[in-house]
Amino acid sequence: MNTYKSFIYIFFPLILLFVSCKTQQVREGISTQIPDNYLVAEQTIQDSSNWALAGWKEFFKDAHLQNLIETGLENNQDVLKTLQNIRIAQADLKRARLGRLPEINGIAGVYSRRFGEYTMDGVGNTDSNLSPTVPEDKKIPDPYRDFILGAEFGWEIDVWGRLNMRRKQATAQYLASVEMTNHTKTWLIAEIATHYYHLIGLDEEIETLLSNISFQEQAYELGKSLKATGKDSQLSLDQFEGLMLNSKGVLVSKRRERQNVILSLSRLLGTYPENYERPPLSEVDIPEAVQVGLPSDLLRLRPDIRQGENQLRANDLEVGIARTAFFPSFRLFGMAGFNAFEFSKLFLNPASTAYQLGAGLTAPLFNRGQIRAAYESAKANQQIALLDYEQTVLKSYLEVLGLVNDFSTLEEEIQLKNDEVIVQRRSVDNAGTMFKVGYADYLDVINAQSRSLESELDYINLKVAQLQSTVKLYRALGGGWQ
Repeated sequence: MNTYKSFIYIFFPLILLFVSCKTQQVREGISTQIPDNYLVAEQTIQDSSNWALAGWKEFFKDAHLQNLIETGLENNQDVLKTLQNIRIAQADLKRARLGRLPEINGIAGVYSRRFGEYTMDGVGNTDSNLSPTVPEDKKIPDPYRDFILGAEFGWEIDVWGRLNMRRKQATAQYLASVEMTNHTKTWLIAEIATHYYHLIGLDEEIETLLSNISFQEQAYELGKSLKATGKDSQLSLDQFEGLMLNSKGVLVSKRRERQNVILSLSRLLGTYPENYERPPLSEVDIPEAVQVGLPSDLLRLRPDIRQGENQLRANDLEVGIARTAFFPSFRLFGMAGFNAFEFSKLFLNPASTAYQLGAGLTAPLFNRGQIRAAYESAKANQQIALLDYEQTVLKSYLEVLGLVNDFSTLEEEIQLKNDEVIVQRRSVDNAGTMFKVGYADYLDVINAQSRSLESELDYINLKVAQLQSTVKLYRALGGGWQ
């Protein structure tokens, strides 16, 4: 006990001295500059409403699409892997929290050893056994046996806050893993919706092609009749047939594309392909106006930005942790139990009681260069995390701007294309009527049919692009994970 008191008297002032030299605090708050409003086509958008404030079930009201999204969230392997990453982060967080507590281990052991007679231990044991002051029950056996049963502990005193910073770092990394999962879910929901609308668009294109092929077949049959009566030539008949065959080829291509989209959708859902139910394009609702909120909403609503913020906080803490390696570490240790060279004397015998209590200090002397290198590496990683965070914020802002511009211009383009479709359909009817009475040749009919089909397919593609732009905006604004 006197030794223990001496140790405390010597090292306690040193501990107080080192505690007074606290390490520099790491950054707790993270901020970045971002514009107050969105500026699109020289117009400032100021809107407090935001699509990201609604969950995906509120945003995507199509029951068929909701079923697909639910299936994907349950089965998609990428989402399931991010959930496992959360479990890993939870385990790391628990380990970091428990790391501040003393480490206690049970010990039990036995061994037997015979010392050589020409060794210090051998001569010493023999001499001790010959001493008249040694009782018979305390004489050292030959071979020597040692039994021990008890517990030992070790406890690192968190003088510099390193273990506390480890706990905070594990918390930040756990939160980053949660945001990574939300980001992956948002990506998956957006991809499923994009493929779903693509399928609906392909259905509409196929129906449009079938309808136009029917008109082209009628024109081809009419051409054959006129050729039979000598009112038309083989050239015009070949042109009608060529246009019809081209449209049938496009139809085959669209059906192949539709099957490939179904397969891609199945991969996203994590299931085997099937005939997914979906409505016609005319029944799909499109928002009348975008709701993007304010740019500052991105900082609190986008999972990838929140993930980057937590990762930056974790890297800041890593710098503080690396800094503590320059300072000495303090550790308390000890054991208590029973120790004897005969098993019968091990238990319930006060004479077999053994204990140990001590403290230690470890300070770097010749490896400060390695510690300095690790510290510089941590600071570099901190700067990389900061640049990643700033890059994510900038990319998010520009992404929303671009999508708002796409949505607003697509609406005008769709209206113009719809008017064009009406005009082209009328020209097909007029060309067919005039061709029958001889006031138009076959080239007028073919051109009218080609342009009508092209305008209708363009109109469908624009409608699908508008639907997909709303999906991209939903994803860019955060996905509703508040």
